[in-house]
Amino acid sequence: MTRLLLLLGCALTLISCSRPNAEFVSLGLENPSWEIQYSDSTALFIGISVVNESTVWVSGSGGRVVRTTDGGSNWIAGVVPGADSLQFRDIHAFDSNTAFVLSIGSGTDSRIYRTDDGGETWTMVFQNQDPNGFFDCFSFWDLETGFAVSDSHENEFHLIQTVDGGSTWTRIDPALVPDARDGEGAFAASGTCVVTRPGGLGWFSTGASSVDTRVIRTTDYGQTWSESPTPIRSDSPTSGIFTLSFLDDSHGIAMGGEYSASDTLVLNVAITENGGETWTAAGQSNLTGSVYGASFVPNAPTPTVVGVAPTGTDYSTDNGMTWTRIDSSSYWSVAFVHADAGWAVGPKNIAKIQNDRTAQ
Repeated sequence: MTRLLLLLGCALTLISCSRPNAEFVSLGLENPSWEIQYSDSTALFIGISVVNESTVWVSGSGGRVVRTTDGGSNWIAGVVPGADSLQFRDIHAFDSNTAFVLSIGSGTDSRIYRTDDGGETWTMVFQNQDPNGFFDCFSFWDLETGFAVSDSHENEFHLIQTVDGGSTWTRIDPALVPDARDGEGAFAASGTCVVTRPGGLGWFSTGASSVDTRVIRTTDYGQTWSESPTPIRSDSPTSGIFTLSFLDDSHGIAMGGEYSASDTLVLNVAITENGGETWTAAGQSNLTGSVYGASFVPNAPTPTVVGVAPTGTDYSTDNGMTWTRIDSSSYWSVAFVHADAGWAVGPKNIAKIQNDRTAQ
């Protein structure tokens, strides 16, 4: 099913950090809007990693990687050598110099690259050799330790992990991971089908099964895994969970839908309050089709989350129970540091959140 998303993309992460300045800790979104900071008429921007309010990395089609170190006033664009035919659907940055990108595609098109000099040079640290492999997302607990998820094959999920900063990747024993159902896999819409948090917590989401959607989690850096069903729809190869975000170790949100029915509203929001042990339906967002990316807004006065889709942006200030539209512009991924430092990316554009705190 991710292959269908690849075709869709051709046709057309998320690191949460604490707010360093205490005076903004209690501020939330107020009359928010998006302001475009960077445009490329030939680009589809897909992955985003926000290190802090100054440093943001973005990845996308044509092997593109774009970054800013001044909050978006200036953006530096480049193409990873030898990767101009690839789509980088996921990116995970640690600072202004070090980042990893993941490309999707069948077989050897699924790759991971690393830079340690701000994108001046890149090293390919993983290339998939399994013709049935199709990697969707990855995430890191720290600079040394992370994991990536591929679509399933023969009812097994294909997960790989690194413990040496990406120098080597080994498969996680499939016997440790719940069996996959026929056709089940992850969606590579925004690079947010995998989430990690400090202390070994990690989650990945699924879809495209005729049974139900699931979130599969680890609490020990991938040594053991357990599964939890969610109420989000999954009854076709194009439906399921597309994005995960966690506010803390306990509170998380899963969003998705049916991307082949762009005019249809479906149940597309589920929340957990116990670290993913159980998931319950929240309020349905106003976004038709499928929500591609979601991000909690750290340090907001109430649990605030933003969801983006090809059909627009919604936000909730009550942990996903009710939703308000921001606009109808197309975005695929979103990430926040705090209410005044959040970015969304999609076809052609990179945009930063703007709040109107003077409106009455």
